[in-house]
Amino acid sequence: MNPDTVLEVAGLSYSYPGRHVFNAWSAAFAPGLSWVRGGNGSGKSTLLKLLAGALPPLAGVLRLQGIDAAAQPLDYRREVYWCGPAAIAFDHLLPPEYFAFLRGLYPRFDAAAAARHVEGFGLAPFLGRRLRELSTGTQRKVWLTAALAAGTRVTLLDEPLNALDRASLAYLRAEFAAAAAAAGPRAWIVASHEDLGAAGARARLLDLDARPAPAGL
Repeated sequence: MNPDTVLEVAGLSYSYPGRHVFNAWSAAFAPGLSWVRGGNGSGKSTLLKLLAGALPPLAGVLRLQGIDAAAQPLDYRREVYWCGPAAIAFDHLLPPEYFAFLRGLYPRFDAAAAARHVEGFGLAPFLGRRLRELSTGTQRKVWLTAALAAGTRVTLLDEPLNALDRASLAYLRAEFAAAAAAAGPRAWIVASHEDLGAAGARARLLDLDARPAPAGL
């Protein structure tokens, strides 16, 4: 693996009934921000699920700085945080309880960073309410706070700008700009059809519509 690569994908294949989505697809994700774009059905969400280990590929290798996802699944998942569009898990917890739970899963979870993001997203008034009692947008802010603070080598964000208020959008776009400019070891992979703001100009663009269309089954 190239020393500048955080996550290497080689020969990835995945299909739904009647349709190939990825066929021997390969990519290398470097530190900083990668922006995955494409139309509906292009495979954006499927790709992030595959990279997260939430979907098993039909073929291919995922390797994160020497950690093989198939051979070392637990070690791999400790280094990948995935924030998808579905409802947040463990919704019986209060946000502080949720963050405490995640500290046990991710060795570099940064509680101080989480506190900063709670302030940035305006979450303080909601810390005493269970996740299931929060609006979709507020749940998203909790999940994004966790993603930004998890300290994993790879952070996967699927349509993270959805359901956010204007102030939270500005805050998240500023965080993306910082990630795009950072020289550190973390790779941020964002699938979004919305504008990422200033970060978009510095992000590495991965356009799934530009690849050859996989043939049907």
